[in-house]
Amino acid sequence: MIGLLIAALASNCLAVPVDLRTDLLKSVCRDELKAGGLTDLFARNVAHRLHSISVEDIQKYFSASVGEENNIPTVNKDLGTEERVLPHAPHTGYDDGFTTDALKYLDLILRNMDKAHYSITNFSVLEKIAHVLHMNEMWSRAHSHYQALLLRPPTPEMCLCATNTDLNGINQELNILALKIKYPGITSGEYEKLKEMGKQGYDVDYSYGKLDAPQPPAGYDVDYSYGKLDAPQPPPGYDIDYTYGKMDNPSASFQEKVMEFDFTGKESEVVERVSKDLVDGDHGMAQHLDSEEGWAYWKEKMTGMKEIGNYELAVFMYCKLNQ
Repeated sequence: MIGLLIAALASNCLAVPVDLRTDLLKSVCRDELKAGGLTDLFARNVAHRLHSISVEDIQKYFSASVGEENNIPTVNKDLGTEERVLPHAPHTGYDDGFTTDALKYLDLILRNMDKAHYSITNFSVLEKIAHVLHMNEMWSRAHSHYQALLLRPPTPEMCLCATNTDLNGINQELNILALKIKYPGITSGEYEKLKEMGKQGYDVDYSYGKLDAPQPPAGYDVDYSYGKLDAPQPPPGYDIDYTYGKMDNPSASFQEKVMEFDFTGKESEVVERVSKDLVDGDHGMAQHLDSEEGWAYWKEKMTGMKEIGNYELAVFMYCKLNQ
């Protein structure tokens, strides 16, 4: 019965206003996903694990038959374009001349290390290597859940809700994550301050994870030459996360704003609106990974991530690839 209701609402078979129909769908699906053991952070958790996935990664961890038209959305690693979210995970082009995954991943980062606008703004080469290995760790964990789902699949109703990325918020989460990756500090609440500091002539370049100019008294410059926003440094310490900033889960009010936000339009205008309307105090990474102490922090955060997020990715992937 629930499946028929979801299908009818989604296909516009019922004479219900669009806004009301969308609200009804969201409510029904929210209950359906919860009944299936998923959390209120389903969209955020899945988007985090999708944001750098490729065809080769999907083939390795989920389905060997997946091709280019895979309907698995991901964040565009080319930060020089305004197309933030790709509808299909692309080929990464791992070098099969290497037999081990470790060297394939290392090669991926090092052969792109001179590109200032590749993958993640403000991440050093070492941090990009740590990141790609971290993502593979999560996909490997999700693989185990995926194998279990092949034996005991989710319900069709649950899959309808899990795969509707417009309805469940995954597209929204991918968009805000893409903007945080490209413009560190965009949701810090200090956008106007950053623009004002830029007028004073301070110039800091984070392209390779280092400061190329002396630190000004209070705040950093904004460099728009490639559409990049450089954030001011928060208080000393490692403030990294794999959403690239705040460690705490977002507040319910912030999540609601993200779900309702319109990410369409010219990127400069979207950046301006996001910086004013979606403020969570996230300044981005405060200190680069350059010591044993720093790695201990990264390691703690990586190993402390809840397993439910990997299960939620497995549910999404199963439903996308098998329904």
